[in-house]
Amino acid sequence: MFKVQTSTTIMRKSLPYMYFYECIAAFVLLIILDQSTKIFVAKIMLENMFKNIEILPFLNIVFVRNTGISFGLFSDSGMLSRYFFTFFSLIVGTILLIICLFTKEKLIKISLLMISSGAIGNAIDRIYFGGVIDFIDIFLYNFHWPAFNLADIFISLGVIILLFENFFGRLINE
Repeated sequence: MFKVQTSTTIMRKSLPYMYFYECIAAFVLLIILDQSTKIFVAKIMLENMFKNIEILPFLNIVFVRNTGISFGLFSDSGMLSRYFFTFFSLIVGTILLIICLFTKEKLIKISLLMISSGAIGNAIDRIYFGGVIDFIDIFLYNFHWPAFNLADIFISLGVIILLFENFFGRLINE
């Protein structure tokens, strides 16, 4: 008449919730890491009167407020682009987080989590600062890669992991 549930049955049922909380915690942690580095660099640059800081012969810390998208594209588009890119980043980041929560494959989950946290991290910058704060400047002689931040690294790594899993995951599974 009454069925007693064993602890393994209860654990199997609660396992998806654990992954849910794990994903949310990682998502929040990545955003906090991104935002705290931007605040830390902004404080250091303010004390240094916004002069570039040489870390290594190929790496500088700079302060760039990017009002456009990647590599400064659409920087001169005005307030309309600011609101559009903010709204777009929030929507894409939220959708990717929701997809991440329902995905069972670990690599895809990690990649979507990184992309969504990077998108939301940059959207937060657009809301508070009117543009994304970039501070990492990698260069070789006079050839500078456009400045970027941790959110950009999260997005790039997430896309690389997603592409890797898409191309090579099929070969491994076949």
